[in-house]
Amino acid sequence: KVKYIGVPSLVHEKMQVLQTEVQRKILAASPPTKESEAMVDLKGGCFLMGADKGHPDEMPVHEVCVTPFKMDKYEVKQSAFQARMGSNPARFVGAALPVDSATWDEAVEYCRKLGKRLPTEAEWEYAARAGTKSEYYAGDKFTGKDGNFCDSVCDYNLRDPNATDGFKYTAPVGSFPPNPFGLYDMAGNLSEWVSDWLSEHYYQLSPKDNPKGPEIGDYKVTRGG
Repeated sequence: KVKYIGVPSLVHEKMQVLQTEVQRKILAASPPTKESEAMVDLKGGCFLMGADKGHPDEMPVHEVCVTPFKMDKYEVKQSAFQARMGSNPARFVGAALPVDSATWDEAVEYCRKLGKRLPTEAEWEYAARAGTKSEYYAGDKFTGKDGNFCDSVCDYNLRDPNATDGFKYTAPVGSFPPNPFGLYDMAGNLSEWVSDWLSEHYYQLSPKDNPKGPEIGDYKVTRGG
């Protein structure tokens, strides 16, 4: 008799690597759609930025005003990124999935190729809040219906065991309803790069009009997540 003990771990790992390579090659042959690079015109205005609880770099709440700008309607799909950049750094590979694991420099270069730029942190928060004042732009509680967060099936340490959004890791771009400005995935799915350098005390010194962050620093800022 021969007892079947399953696929050897090394073979399984090799097949996973090959599968990822096949997915990357399929992506390379798939041109991006114009929809994936669509933008939304935002009229700008004044809003209360920051929070009154949490980490020190989120405080204090302060009024900020931004001039009109445009924001991509969707997170960057891997099909669009690979077509423009010739590479795909994503850990979770899929044409319709957002690009994860991209460096700040890669994000800046992708924007440059499209004649765009990263938003400032103030622009990002204005766009994400979309005129709302609740914890999330869909309300004060994560329900699993409004965004992709670390839920009951997620294996990271900040998971919410009481909700399920249908995805263990990243979700296809645009899987959830947009915020009131018509922007998708501004909360959840992935953290997003902005142009600002990080400083824990910047909010205390931030100018009111179009703040662009400290002139220099050690780390760049990500928002959302």
